[in-house]
Parts: sequence; C-alpha cells; structure tokens
Amino acid sequence: MKDKKINKILNDSLEFVSNSSIYLLIMMTLVLLITSSLFIFKVTISKYHLPIIYILSCIFYIILKRKEIRKALLSILIASIIFLISTFFIGKIYDSTADGNTYHKLTVGALKYGWNPLYESVGEFGKKEGNPFDILEDNVNINWTDHYAKGTETFAAVVYAFTDNIESGKVYTLLWIFIAFGISVLILKKIKISPLMNIFLSGLLAINPITVVQVTNLYVDGVLTLSLLLIVLTLLCKNKFDNKKEAYLILALEIIWCVNAKFTGLCFAAVFCFVFYIYDLVKAYIKSKKEFLKILRNETVYYTCIVLLSVLLIGVTSYTKNLLDHGHPFYPLYGKGHVENMVMKEIPKDLSEKNTVEIFLTSIFSKGVNVSPSYSKENVKPQIKVPFKVTKDEILNYGVPDIRMAGFGPLFSGIFILTIIGGVILLQTFIKTQSKQNIILSFIVLLTILGLLFLLDGNYWARYIPYLYILPLIVLIFNAKNYKSYSKISRILSLLIFVFMSLNTLIITYSQYINTKSSNEYIYYHLNDFVNYAKEKEEVKIKLPHHGLQGIQYNLEDLGIKNYTLTEDVSLETDAYMFKY
Repeated sequence: MKDKKINKILNDSLEFVSNSSIYLLIMMTLVLLITSSLFIFKVTISKYHLPIIYILSCIFYIILKRKEIRKALLSILIASIIFLISTFFIGKIYDSTADGNTYHKLTVGALKYGWNPLYESVGEFGKKEGNPFDILEDNVNINWTDHYAKGTETFAAVVYAFTDNIESGKVYTLLWIFIAFGISVLILKKIKISPLMNIFLSGLLAINPITVVQVTNLYVDGVLTLSLLLIVLTLLCKNKFDNKKEAYLILALEIIWCVNAKFTGLCFAAVFCFVFYIYDLVKAYIKSKKEFLKILRNETVYYTCIVLLSVLLIGVTSYTKNLLDHGHPFYPLYGKGHVENMVMKEIPKDLSEKNTVEIFLTSIFSKGVNVSPSYSKENVKPQIKVPFKVTKDEILNYGVPDIRMAGFGPLFSGIFILTIIGGVILLQTFIKTQSKQNIILSFIVLLTILGLLFLLDGNYWARYIPYLYILPLIVLIFNAKNYKSYSKISRILSLLIFVFMSLNTLIITYSQYINTKSSNEYIYYHLNDFVNYAKEKEEVKIKLPHHGLQGIQYNLEDLGIKNYTLTEDVSLETDAYMFKY
C-alpha cells in the first residue's frame, strides 16, 4: 500500500515535469519558426520577440491541453520558473571557449543587433548597419557564421535581445537537459518502467558526457545529442502512445531541433527516421495491403512536411540559402569551393593511416586527452589504457567541451565492454522468449549505428558520434522493462552499467565544474579591473590573442565599454577576458 502511494506521488510529479518540458520545447521551437519566417519578410530580431512568442506559446499549449486547463497552467508556471532561473544562472557564467567566442558569439551578437542572415553576409553587417563593431576582415568566422545551421544561435539571440547579456543566450543547453529528462520520463512511462527506474534512466539520458561539458558555453553538440537520443527513443516507443498525435508532435519538434542544431543533425535524424519509416512500411505490408497504403500515405506526408518545415523554412538561412547560392545545402563543407574537412584535419597523426575500425577502437580505449594537430606536439600519440582505470590528470582533461580521445568519459571503455556483453545476453533472452519485435528493433538500431560509425568521418571524436551513447541506454531500458523476469547475470550487468555510467558522468561533471569555476573567477577578477580601468581613460587599446576572437566585444558592449580600439600591440599587456590591454 505504501509503495503504491509513493509511486502515485512520483507519477503525478513526473507528469508535471513531462508537461513542462513539452511546453518548453514548443516555446523554443516557435522561437525558431517565427523568427526564421520573419527573416523572409525582412523583420529582424528585437527585444519584443521573446515576450510575444512566449505568450503565443502559452496560448498554443492551453489550446493543445484544453481538456486539462489547470494542469496546463501549472505546467506553464513550472516551465517559466525553470526558464527564468536557468537564464539568470547561465548569464552569470562567461564562455571561455575559443569556438564560443569566435563564430558562435559573432552569430548570436549580429543577430541580436539586427543582422538578417537571409539577405546579407555577416561581414557586410558592419557598424553603419547597427553592429557595435566591424568583422569584415575576419573571413574564416564569416564563412561559418554565414553558412552553418543557426538553430541554437537564433534562440540565443532572441534571449540576448531581451536580456542584453550575451552569456544568457547559451541557456538552450540547460533547458534541453530539462526537456530531455521530461520527455524521456514520458516515453519510459509509456512502456511501463517503474517511476524510480524511470527517473534514474531519464537522468542518465539527459545528463550525458557530451552535453554536460557544454552547459556553460555556446557549443551546439549537447542539443544535437539530446534531440537525437530522444528521436531514437520516440521512434522505438511511438506505438506505445495512446495519443498518436502527441507522439508525432514530440517527434517533429525533436527533429526540428536536431536538424537546425548542426549539419550532422540533418544526416543523423534523416538516417534514423528513414530506417524506422521502412520498418513501419514492412510491418504494415505484412499485416495487410490496406494498412500498408495507410501507413505509406500518413508517414510520407508527415516526414515530407517535417522536411519542408525544418529544412526549407526554419533552415532557410542555412540549408535553403546554401543550396540556392552555392549549389549544396551543406556548404561550406561540401559543394563548389568547399573548405577542408575539419574532422579529418583534426585527426591525430598516429591515426591518419589507420582504417575506421582501428580509429574508433583506439579512441574508445584511450586515455581521455586532446591529441590532435591543434592541441599536441608532433610526437604525442593516443595512449591506450586499461578499462576502468582513471587518473587525476585524465579527469582534469574533461574540463574542455570537445575532447578528442575518449570523449565519452574515462570509464566508457569499460562501459562499452559491459554493453556488448549485456547486449548479447539480452539478444539471447529475446530469442529464447521469441520476442521477434524486440530482436528486429535491436538489430535496426545496432546496424544503423554501425553504419553511421564506419561510413562517416570522425568516429574518433565523441561529439561527432553522439548516437553511440544510445547502445548502453537501450540495454538498460530493455532490462528495466522486464527486470524481474530476466536472468540474474543480466540484472547484475545492468546494475554495473548503470553505476559506471553514473560515475562516468559525475567525473566529467566534476571536472567541468572545477574548470568553469576557476575560469569564471579568473574572468570576473580581471574583467572587473579592466572595466574600472576603462572608465578612467578616454581611450583604451586592447589586443586579442587571435583576430577571430572578436565575439568578446559583445561582452564589452553589454558592460557599457565603448571607448576601446583593437591593436596588435599594447604596452602593458595586462590580462582581461581572453584579451590584453
């Protein structure tokens, strides 16, 4: 009786978490949809975008949940509190990454100050057009800013326009962690996983090694990872929804964000959706010709609409514009005049001559370190280590958001081995119990992941292969669904995988916390000195460590510092926020 009461309390609480996460996802997607649509009509981002879209999101959600108005209003309230607290918190943390202070901030800042990426290059958007500074000479960052997918930057710019704090714009990753947790809870509840296990598994999905290191910066891989994990989970379990419209709405929103977070998001989402599309058609064909035609019509129309919406409309400033201007939606990575493949350019020299299987396994079983031409000396090589072995110096390496070798964490090589063993045992159980559907679904996911791993470049770099994290999650989910009926060894393996995955993420979170705390304290101390110094002078000369790190100037604009000029030489060279003066 007591257990039933506890489960009821947990289920009721989790329902509000799920509803709030869905509202946040709707709101964030409407920001992309409305802002991108307005670009077409030459309406740029303003401080009114966020409050107006937020109100429209409330109205839309209330209409969607009109049979449960009280629940809808409470869910909106919870979501609003999460949004406000997250935005305030993240706005206090400075992004200390190179990528964040180059093309990401340049994109976010230019959008906030009125740049319309559909009709002009960011290089043309200079001071006379409303930008606080000129970036015309910075050709490398102009290339990325003009052509890359801009989903996260667009949302960040809308937030920035309202808060006048560029750092608050990076709240999207923190919000997506909450969204991923809530939607995962909803889906796992549909397949009858107990509330407590649901919380643990959803926590593992939401707080993962790739996402947790990108909470405090403007990187986009965290959002890509979470949206992709949810896409696969939704595709696997969409038939368990009583309300199929709800499942397909959630899937559509996940796809939109995955596609517009990054170019690879379009590839990953397309591959997984296509594979499950074929699976649904084959399954329907076996059932009857009538069912086949129904599924063919419905899903073809559905996915066509999603492509039109996410690629052609919301992706109008990247995919559509790139195709029209340069003949390829993925320009400048592909098409006439494309740039060098950065993923292969960054591969450690010791791996450049190896095949894809060797490259992948070397990275998985290596010590966590940034071994690449950009970070390493000529003779530095990946270091293979014993699984589950962790050293203090390795832990500190996970303070960076894009670690090359062993990017899934210091314990992941051991988790990978346990996942293979657990997967084999799970498959034997499916065969023994004649669970044909589970066998088929397992092979669909496994073969899709293997195909992506070994057919695409970059399988040494964790943030470029986020789908790999699906494997241990699926082993845990399948075992949790039938925990009591499976063998003792299967249950022990599941427990070990869960414990080590939790420890793995905790280690990375700790490293990221230490790195962020130290960096932020340094920045606050030196930036405060600079602000006081600048207020006492008529003009201040500052020197950037690299001409591409111009995004820092938006921070100076937010602080009201305008009396500075950029130079290649300063006399004192006092440190500030990634610049000297």
